[in-house]
Amino acid sequence: MSSLLLILLSSVLVSYFALAGLRGLQPFFSEDPFDSALGLAVVTALNLAVLAPLSWLLDRFVLQPLHLEYLAALLLIALILSLALFSQRLLRRHGRWLPGPGFALLMSSQSALLGVALLTRLRSATFGQSCMLGLGAGASFAALLLAFWSLQSRLHSANVPAPFRQAPISLVSLGIMALAVMGFSGLIPE
Repeated sequence: MSSLLLILLSSVLVSYFALAGLRGLQPFFSEDPFDSALGLAVVTALNLAVLAPLSWLLDRFVLQPLHLEYLAALLLIALILSLALFSQRLLRRHGRWLPGPGFALLMSSQSALLGVALLTRLRSATFGQSCMLGLGAGASFAALLLAFWSLQSRLHSANVPAPFRQAPISLVSLGIMALAVMGFSGLIPE
């Protein structure tokens, strides 16, 4: 049980999945930018929670028994693409957030999804550990994305000197957030 909690805490506190996948912050058509960021955070967190156990099952029951480990990246990318298309179809049918035209491309090209799928093969020995890794990665992505959105909305209304407006202040604040997240590394010994 302690190893499951260790995986959950390390993926929430140490991992920086969200910082690698912040390329498109608004793939949803919405009047409220917070609603767009919340939509992306929720959909990505759910995709990560589903993808980690699926990638573990694919690795343990297809790739290893058939000795096809060299096809792991290709099959994981196919799994991510199918999951992105499924979530887009599900959102169009039942969702509160309506995906824009680039939603499937955004979801399939996120490094957070591929990173979790590959880390599941390396870190998770059991199905429960892969579930915890997916949940922790999804929670960390959602928390950091919403924190970054909050910071960006505050910077938008702040009096920032002219040379630091727009991209420079965003990169500086993102770097400070990355340092803050890295401060949790080593908190729980493995």
